[in-house]
Amino acid sequence: MSIQPYKLGRHDRVTIDGVHFRPEGRKGRVNLLRQVVNDAVLDTILKPLSDEEFTHLNASKLIRIEEGYYSLAYQLLRKRADGTDLSDLSDLTDEQLRTIAWKVEWCTRFRHAQKGLAGHEVRRNKTPDDLAAFIAAEREAMHQWFVDTFGKARPPGKNIPGLRRKPYDYPGSTTLRGWLALLDAGEDEPGVFRPNYDKSGNRNQLDPRVRGIVEKHVRGYATGARLKPADVYGRVEADLLILNRSLSPESQASVSEPAIRRRIKKLQPILVDMAHLGEKRTFLKYAPIGKGLDSLDGLTPLERMDRVEMDDWEMDLFVVLKNKKVREGLGRKAKDEARRLQKNRVTVRCTVTVAIDVVTKCIVGLHVTPFAPSAAGSRSALRSIVVDKNPLALLAGAKSDWPMTARPLEIATDGGPAFRGDFHTCLGKMRVEHRLPGGDPRSRGTIESFFRNLKTLCRMFTGQCFSNVVERGEYQSQELASLLAEDVHLRLVRYLVDIYHHTPHSGLGGMRPYEAWRRAKNELDPPPDYINRHLAFGLAVPNRTLAADGVTYLHTPYKHPDMGTLRALIGDRRIGIVTDPNDMGSILVRVPPDARSHFPGAGAYLVFKAPDLDGVPLAEYLRENRAMLRFAKQERLAGNAFRLTAIRDLMKEADDARRRAGVPSDIVSEDQLNRMLKFVERKGAQVTSTRPAPSGPAANGDDAPDRFGTSIATPPGGRRPTRLVIDVVPGAEDLMDPTDDDFGDLE
Repeated sequence: MSIQPYKLGRHDRVTIDGVHFRPEGRKGRVNLLRQVVNDAVLDTILKPLSDEEFTHLNASKLIRIEEGYYSLAYQLLRKRADGTDLSDLSDLTDEQLRTIAWKVEWCTRFRHAQKGLAGHEVRRNKTPDDLAAFIAAEREAMHQWFVDTFGKARPPGKNIPGLRRKPYDYPGSTTLRGWLALLDAGEDEPGVFRPNYDKSGNRNQLDPRVRGIVEKHVRGYATGARLKPADVYGRVEADLLILNRSLSPESQASVSEPAIRRRIKKLQPILVDMAHLGEKRTFLKYAPIGKGLDSLDGLTPLERMDRVEMDDWEMDLFVVLKNKKVREGLGRKAKDEARRLQKNRVTVRCTVTVAIDVVTKCIVGLHVTPFAPSAAGSRSALRSIVVDKNPLALLAGAKSDWPMTARPLEIATDGGPAFRGDFHTCLGKMRVEHRLPGGDPRSRGTIESFFRNLKTLCRMFTGQCFSNVVERGEYQSQELASLLAEDVHLRLVRYLVDIYHHTPHSGLGGMRPYEAWRRAKNELDPPPDYINRHLAFGLAVPNRTLAADGVTYLHTPYKHPDMGTLRALIGDRRIGIVTDPNDMGSILVRVPPDARSHFPGAGAYLVFKAPDLDGVPLAEYLRENRAMLRFAKQERLAGNAFRLTAIRDLMKEADDARRRAGVPSDIVSEDQLNRMLKFVERKGAQVTSTRPAPSGPAANGDDAPDRFGTSIATPPGGRRPTRLVIDVVPGAEDLMDPTDDDFGDLE
């Protein structure tokens, strides 16, 4: 722990373990304290407080320092200064502080008179006549203010021969104008009235030999090296040491560290931030912004679930991925890192997609995946907005509930690919407006500021990342990864439900997000029912036919009690279906408009069922299908991220609860699903179709000798051939190679 030198002010009150002290001065690296009992100083008790002791007590929160507690004038000046540093006044006596407060009050009242404020009907200028008139009218009230505030009168004025002595030291017009000019030049800092201020280093009173050295190194503070003020002072001292070698002992040059710090504070903040933070972050910090979105139409105030913002974020945490089925979908970088570590594990950084209600700051949607951001993952987060999330909260062990379920009025995202395609299509099916505010993150300030909360969660576990290698130091992030990827989602749910929703939020004026949700009075748009949710998030499969045994999907017939009627009405016409990769138990069959009158109350779709597959996800159904495995391999070689077999990638223990909650993980897109179905069904048809029986006359020996190939007979006493060579049809090698990966596990 670095030692923090701290110089106590003369009027500070220091409290250590309930005992009050008042500083008596400083000797070397030690502050001297005298105990105070009932505001009376005990001269017999002197307690030393070293810098080491102060650092330890301050870190343990065992010491409290109340600046200027024993000086009413100091407290008054600090209030008037409005946050300005008064450390350069902490060594003055109480009488000197009262004099400074007297001068500041005179200047403040004249400024009011200049603007016609505080009961001044006549506006005053800085002319000698106006200044004199103001002093004559105000001096008695000023003196009464001083007596009422400090309980004593001002001392009489100077005794000037030949002039009548003033009963108290009110200023003349020239003196008051000087005070005003001094305060204006010092940016309203009360320290300009410090005794002998013109001879101190608070202004440009440095030795000319020192000024150049100080200015050079102070400018160096605003560089990318990110120097500390103590570093700047150390560099100044080093140059002064060289300078003083050529000077006589009586003319040595020097400068104090407080003088260096004051000059550093005078640097323009934007220049310092440009050097320390970079151009982009500095622009975001200083660019003017409004108070935030409070209405969608400019008239109606924004209410709960009127606007939901979504974005994805790569967690600042490495986690261990043990599920081998997921590794095939990861990139080469993760696999190379596993080989480097020489351990049978892969470390990844999960992608978190979050949806937050702008008005209540509640998290209404969530999705976690070890893969890169995608439209399928964003669609999963969108699905979680409109389903009951309480089963998920119970599974995570949360003590509170998660009632934030409704259909939002609009969803605001950036224009990235993860929020295009299928995600945009789902919003259209749900009749939710999709707003693209642009690339400026400030236009989605609610979601951007929320991710700081997730960084707090990341710091709870080992394996956290850092913004750069300098900040990371010797910390081995990937080697120290301890949290399993399968557990990230549940830990995150528990954090959001029990901690984030019940923590006071500055954007709500200190109210908790959960409380803001409960207090909101507006009616929520109910979430879509099962049929509409299936239509919105299901994947459309075109060109199906209705046969006598129903609609066939992946060699499985789906049936409906009225399918005979529908078949009689549409015949062999091609129809479309909507399937859910997370539940093979049912599909939606689109009824042509001319046949819908025969199915009153059914709408545009009929629910066809396959009871044996109820609740079975598509990935589980196809896990051992060789044609699907071959398709996955082809997609992988083509560079397409096909992750259907990893649909249970993250929450394998929570899969059942997720399906009950209606928030399963979407992995594939509609286009990928249709290409995979076409491939799998074609291969399956080739395998299951019956071959035609041989027909025509039997072959005889008169046929051409090369019709069936050449027979290789075994010569008497000879060995049997070690290998049978067969001409293979081009393109069929993969089908016959027993070492092909498609015949084994995906590992």
